Order: sequence, then structure tokens, then C-alpha cells
Amino acid sequence: MTNEEMLALAREKLNPVVRGEHCETGFVSALIEGKNGRFYAGVNIDLACGLGFCAERAAAAAMIADGECVAKRIVCVNKEGAPMTPCGSCREFLMLLSPENAAAEFYLGGGRTMALAEFLPMPWETFGR
Repeated sequence: MTNEEMLALAREKLNPVVRGEHCETGFVSALIEGKNGRFYAGVNIDLACGLGFCAERAAAAAMIADGECVAKRIVCVNKEGAPMTPCGSCREFLMLLSPENAAAEFYLGGGRTMALAEFLPMPWETFGR
């Protein structure tokens, strides 16, 4: 699957729904290609109390449930379907799943990619050493 096909599939998974006063889902979608070659999709869940989670973490949870922890490629889109970068929490989350995820490529659209490690140039665990 090409990066553009991954982008299209992530867009297909978007399903923005306001489920009530305290819950919105599907406004962000992510697709992860695991080291095993399988693809994992996830969408965000936003809860008013702050207990929701991002699309990247939802996709990563599906990957973990399948026995994989290493991501090769990742694409994430906003509610308009435009590629977006991961938030700081998702960057750290993915890095901590496996050191190999530092090389995971985020597709930013227009043929551009960026390795996860480039989003986190100074890992917290090495600061001050």
C-alpha cells in the first residue's frame, strides 16, 4: 500500500459524531502499518472529563492487540481529511512502545515523510545525561 493509499484509507475511517454533551468521536483518524505488514486503524474519542484518547493511540492499541509493537508507517488526518502531525503525547507513547518506532515514518502529504524521532529530538529519558 502506498502512502497515498494509506491516506485515503485513514480518510475513509473518519466518522465525526457528537454523541452527546460530553462525548465526540471520529474527528481524527490514524492508520499504522506494523512491522508485520498489517494495517491498524483508530479514531479519537474526546470526553469532556479528559479521559478520551487520540486516534494514533487507538490504532496502536489495535496493533498491540495483534501482537505487534513496531510501527513502520503512520498517517493521521483531521476532520477535513488533511494530514496532521501527532501530538506530543502520541509521539512519546509510540516511542515508548518500542525503540524501533524512532524510525517510523509519518506521512505528511505531498510526498513528504518525517521519522518519529525527528518529532522528538531530545528524549526526556536522556535529558541531563
